[in-house]
Amino acid sequence: MPSRTNVIHEASRQAGWALVTIGREFRVARIRAGRTQRQVGAAIGRSGSRISRIEAGKVRRVPLTELMTVAAAVGLKLWAQCFPGGRRPLDGAQLRLIERFNARLHTSWRRELEAVIPLPGDLRAIDEVLRSDGCSCAVEAITRLADVQAQLRPARAKQRDIGADRLILLVAGSLANRRMLYEAGPLIREAFPIGTREALGALAEGRDPGGDCLIVL
Repeated sequence: MPSRTNVIHEASRQAGWALVTIGREFRVARIRAGRTQRQVGAAIGRSGSRISRIEAGKVRRVPLTELMTVAAAVGLKLWAQCFPGGRRPLDGAQLRLIERFNARLHTSWRRELEAVIPLPGDLRAIDEVLRSDGCSCAVEAITRLADVQAQLRPARAKQRDIGADRLILLVAGSLANRRMLYEAGPLIREAFPIGTREALGALAEGRDPGGDCLIVL
């Protein structure tokens, strides 16, 4: 199972590769624009040697604002975006929620906590996988809903990539979470046709719940 240290090391390695790639794109755009490194540096208040080092990917801790201004000076637009990609270790609240859930299961379910996605280089993990003869369920435990659609998308992707038959969205039963689920309305009902009582009843008997489940505990 990938460790947090490995994840940080991989992120550092990718950052270095990204800086080299961006620097190369800056150099090509600058040459096409007919500008020297000194001219680009003067336009943004930096020296020509600084631009040279950025183009070569040798500035390891360059601020994002500086990269964006260099991009603008050579006719490019730099855009950064975050997306879920690494393991998110379970916290205490999630573990307690999963423990409450597991206490309701039939003993025939084989449980794997923090099951890693079996794809080369993939550091994601689903919070728990339940397996029995003929059925597997990916369980994603959420203690605080913030954006139902945004939190559902990565859970769906992990269910697909781990090859589970069902997705169980396990949500802590706080007032705030219940309000979010109520406001989500049809989105939740269509995505998770099996509700808490029906799902827990089937799982307690060791049966396939028959569809994707929303369980509020």
